[in-house]
Order: sequence, then structure tokens, then C-alpha cells
Amino acid sequence: MRIWLLTAVALAAQEHPAEPPKTGTVTGIVIDDKSGDGVPKAVIILRQGQQGDGGIGTTTGLDGKFALREVNPGTYALAIDRDGYVAARGNSQTVTVQAGQTSSDVKLKLLRTAAISGRILDPDGDPVSGVSVNVSAARARKDARPTGYATTNDRGEYRAFQIAPGEYRLSVTYNPRGRLEGVHMQPTGKADSTAGEAYPTLYYPGTMDARQAAVVKVEPGADLQGFDLQLVRMHGVRVRGRVITGAATTPAPLFQMVTLTPVGQRDPPAQSHDFLIRDRKGEFEFQDVLPGTYRVQVQVGGFNEPNRTSARQTLEIGVSDVEGIVLTPGQPRNLSGRVIPPEGRKVPPGLMVVLGSREAGDTQGGGFAQVGADGAFTMPQVAPNDYDLLLGSTTGGEDDAYIQAIRMGDTDALAEGVHVGEGPVAPIEIILKGNGGTAECVVTDDSSDPVPGATVLLVPDQPRQRQAALFGECRTRPDGTCKVTGITPGEYHVYAFPDGMQIERRDPDAFKPFEKYSEGLKFAEGERKEVSLKAAPAE
Repeated sequence: MRIWLLTAVALAAQEHPAEPPKTGTVTGIVIDDKSGDGVPKAVIILRQGQQGDGGIGTTTGLDGKFALREVNPGTYALAIDRDGYVAARGNSQTVTVQAGQTSSDVKLKLLRTAAISGRILDPDGDPVSGVSVNVSAARARKDARPTGYATTNDRGEYRAFQIAPGEYRLSVTYNPRGRLEGVHMQPTGKADSTAGEAYPTLYYPGTMDARQAAVVKVEPGADLQGFDLQLVRMHGVRVRGRVITGAATTPAPLFQMVTLTPVGQRDPPAQSHDFLIRDRKGEFEFQDVLPGTYRVQVQVGGFNEPNRTSARQTLEIGVSDVEGIVLTPGQPRNLSGRVIPPEGRKVPPGLMVVLGSREAGDTQGGGFAQVGADGAFTMPQVAPNDYDLLLGSTTGGEDDAYIQAIRMGDTDALAEGVHVGEGPVAPIEIILKGNGGTAECVVTDDSSDPVPGATVLLVPDQPRQRQAALFGECRTRPDGTCKVTGITPGEYHVYAFPDGMQIERRDPDAFKPFEKYSEGLKFAEGERKEVSLKAAPAE
């Protein structure tokens, strides 16, 4: 009987053979790059898409080892997260999963993060609470987020932590008016004095010039102490004006925000100011404003409201109070136009027309519009301003069409931008031509490993660098590759920036620190080029 049962089992196995495995396994270890010890409690995530697209995750054990099972075949990017650590530079990895196999050679390296602490005093030597301390990468642009941030306590003490190894600048900002919002402070001292107290942005070890800031080198796990600063008190002035809507007798709308923002400098010592209009006279006042060039602006109504209006002025602020500014928000204009496809072709599906401000640091865009099948588009409620016109696609498909010209009446809008003012706005023609260039890009780190999620920028050389519509962009896949299509013939430099790094594209000087990581390319019609790039350093 026992022999019969074994035979029956064998026959059943032959009639129903086991299916081959459909998934694979990934195993590996996470180590401290300095000590070589395994790092427990690190979160490992496999992703095939971009950040935020989910993925498959697990946590390392006490020995730093991990295993991810039942993973569908494909190429994945490995992400890692652990409090008190960051991924070692050049340690980005991808892994290819095959059905029925185990990828067991994965080794991820982490570095301990560091902390910087110190004390902030006022010009009289007293501790100051509420001072903002920023720790920023030494090579970061002004629009990049600070790497570390802290606020002083009642003893003037701060501690910025979770800082990755690298080189940094320390800066502090202090606005004593923050706790006195809406209070009309009278000047101290002589009765006729209008001098206020202003505190410029200060860089360690005590300079207002960002170019003279000390570069602080942070090693893994360091606890740097004694980075103290004493604030500088300067003469500040008042800037007063009114917002007038329609006739001068028309009451100004309540609770509109008027902003005063420094412009024209990459790291201005001056700070931005806001004022919320609280009365029907529409009056606004900024106190303790430092000398410099500023943009004062107001927007009345929400972005999608049909009665939205806006106004802006550029001001030169010196050592005297500024009075009598009048902001008269202008009515927005409807902007219309047409995309003219290459001869013999239809308009590519999913095209979008976008208006962005031409001024570096200005986040006020003009809007966007979907392009119809006939090439026509209409952009409603465009506020008065000078804009760059950009053409994008919602489909993500490849197309070799490139922008040959952008015309707005007699204006070369590709070179000069789109001006929206009080008068009529001429229709826009966006002329496309076929057989543009193609750049096939590969981005690697210092270890020649692929860098996923990097932004590749194709930047036109002078004199076309201000022509925003000619910029090309793509984002690398898990294998570090991506493609830019539809390149307008001409000369370019191509850069690769790691995930999360921001560059002010409207500032020609923003790319200068990274030129040694770029490649110069010249494209003719229909030309395809392969380019290998090293990702620019994040710090």
C-alpha cells in the first residue's frame, strides 16, 4: 500500500508539473561607509517609476541585511532611508530582477549625518530668540531649499541637525517686526527721526556678502559647535503707498497682500516684506527696509477669478523714506494664438502653452492653455507682465518637431518674450518645423553607476540662452538614461543635476559653477547624438 501511494504521487507530479517561478528575490546589506558595520532599521524601497510612485519595501535587520521577495522581473531603482544617515555620494544603484533568480550582490552604503550649533546675539551682546539659521550647500542656488534649518531659543541657542557630509554656508535672518504685525511703531530718539532698525541677512563668520561667507566642511557624524554670530543693526526706511482699483474713489478690496521683494542679486542681504491691507483706503507701509532694488506687487482676486487684477513696480530704495507709491492693478487680458505644425503634419496631441515670468526669481506665471486639434489656443485672464512662452506636452511621447519661431505681431517673441500690458495683445504664432535633433543621454556618478531621477537640461548657448522655449529637458530612468527630442538646430551645453537640485534657468550665471560637468553639443536638423554625463554635485 505504501509503495502504491508513492507511485500515485509521482504520477500526479508528472501530470501536473510545477509552474516555473514568475518572480525573483533581491537580497543585500546596508553598511556604514566609515565603519563598515551593518546598519539596522534602514528602509529599502524598490521603484520602477519616479518618487511617490509606491514600490516594494522592507527594513534591514540588526546585521544590516535585507531581503525583498516576490518581486516582478524588471529593472528597479533602489532607495534607502534611515534617520541619522544619508546615502553615500555616488552610491545610487539599480538592480535587475529575473524570474526564479536571486540578486544577492547588493551593497548600500550610508553616512552618518552631522549637526551644527551655536549662539546668536544682538548688536548689544544680548541673546536673541526667533532668529532663523539656514545651513545651505555651498554651491546651491538661491531657490534651492536649505539643507538644515534651526531657530534660536530664549538663550539665543540653535542646533541644526540631519546634515549630510559636505560643504556649507551658514546664514541667519531676523525680523523683529514679525511679532508686531499691524502695529504702527513710532521712531525712537529724536522726534523728527525716521530711522528704523533693520537686520540684514548675515553669513558666517559675520559678513553681509555671500561671496565672503566661510565654507564649513562637515564630516560624517560630526557635532560642530561654537558657530556663533552677532547680528548687525542697520538704518532702515519706510516705504508707503496705496492700492487704487478703478476710480480713485472706489474702495480698495480688503485683505489683499502687497509684497516687497529684493531683486537683481543672487543672495541679497535684504529681506522680503509683506503687508496685508486692512482698510478701504488701500494704504500699505513697509518698515525697516534696507537699501536695494525691490519689486513691489499686488494681486487682487484669485487666480481663476474673472475680475483678477494685478500691478507691480520696480523700486530703488536708498537711505530715505519712500512715499506716494500708487499701484493701480490692471485688468488681465485674454491671450490667443495658434500652433502651426510642420508642413504636411497635424498638430501633435497633448500640446500645452505655458507663460512664465521672464524675471529671475519671479514665480508669478501668466497661465497655461491646451492646444486644440486645429492648433488654436486661448489663455484667459493673463495679468500684465513680461513672459517667456514655453511649449510642453501632456502625453510624454517623442516628437521630432521643434520651435522655429514665435511671433506676436511684429515682435520676435522667441527672443524678446511676450509683453502683456494695458493695450490690445496681438495673437501669437508658434511655428514648428520637423526633423529636429535628438540627444540620447546617459548619466552616471563618480563610480560609473547609473543615476536615476536626474534632470538633464539642454541649455542653448549665447546669444540664445534667454530663449526659454529652446531649452530641452528629460528625466533619467532607473538605468540612468533619457532622451531629448525636437531640438532646434544650434549650439548647446547639456547638464545633469541630481534629483531635488534646483537651478534658476533664467539666470545665465547659475550654470557657471557646473560648466566642467557639462558637454557642448551642436545640432543640425535631424542629427542624433549620444552624450555621457556626470551628475553635478548636489553641494
